[in-house]
Amino acid sequence: MNATNDLSLHHVRSVGAVIRDGYLLYTSNFKRIFRGSWPYALLYALAFAWMTSRIIYDVLPLIVMSHYPSLEVRWTATTGDWILEAVYCLAFVIAALLLAACAVKVCDEHRTTDAIQRPAHWWGLMPNHTIPCLLRPLRSKQYAQCSFFRGLSYFGLLFATVLLTGIITSLLTFFCELPGIIIGVANIKAYAGAAMGDPLGLPDYLNTLTFVAFTIAGFIQAYVHLVTIFPLYYACGTVAQREQLKKKFQ
Repeated sequence: MNATNDLSLHHVRSVGAVIRDGYLLYTSNFKRIFRGSWPYALLYALAFAWMTSRIIYDVLPLIVMSHYPSLEVRWTATTGDWILEAVYCLAFVIAALLLAACAVKVCDEHRTTDAIQRPAHWWGLMPNHTIPCLLRPLRSKQYAQCSFFRGLSYFGLLFATVLLTGIITSLLTFFCELPGIIIGVANIKAYAGAAMGDPLGLPDYLNTLTFVAFTIAGFIQAYVHLVTIFPLYYACGTVAQREQLKKKFQ
């Protein structure tokens, strides 16, 4: 059996095989996946950097100052600031959904052809090719109900896949975000010192440095998070294969 057939969706797999083959499918086709999704990964990274930077410089001072209620000097946030934060968060969610749609499109292509094709254009997959794949299950009420009840029957498999994939993704995300975490801790200490009367002491270029650090980290994080789709793809494939075998022997 060759590598293509080994990674075919149409096999019954254990939890370990589901995760292993999901990561193997992702890594062995990473160049094709990257070519199709990099614009959405860049949008994800920029939205993530804007959102996180604004949280550090707008929300974080308010949290730090809340621990020093007796101080006269404090940061304030207007309604416009909170609306802007909500817009940044919404942009991040939209970017994450567009990125996930690329992975779902790739999985849908692999499901039907047992292969992942190289995108024709360097600018990636167009939204009109990816978003329908993400919305297809929602359009069919019967499909959604069938998937829900079928998933309950295989709760152990799906739960274990989500749990183990989540643990791996969380660890990788932590290492991706380590530079940003260090900058965030530095800001917390600076704001805490300012709240106690010390000069703020943050250099003027720190805002730009924070944005650049979170943009780079966000771009890497996009592909760390994208890989989570593929073990779930194989988990759903295993559920479907078990259902077919069950009907065959009834």
